Amino acid sequence: MNLQNRHFLSIKEVSNLIGISVSTINRQVKEGTFPPKHKLSAQRIGFLKYQIDQWIEGERSNW
Repeated sequence: MNLQNRHFLSIKEVSNLIGISVSTINRQVKEGTFPPKHKLSAQRIGFLKYQIDQWIEGERSNW
């Protein structure tokens, strides 16, 4: 499925999209310098696509 048509992305998809490791993403989420994770189900978390797009564009205070 095309990433552009999705509302949520997995942490691996985000890592591949922006070229940052999963561990770095987790660290930045904890520090508050990366968009937060959202619980999608009991065993699945994801990131809102629009928040990742904002982060990429440098709009990092809108989460």
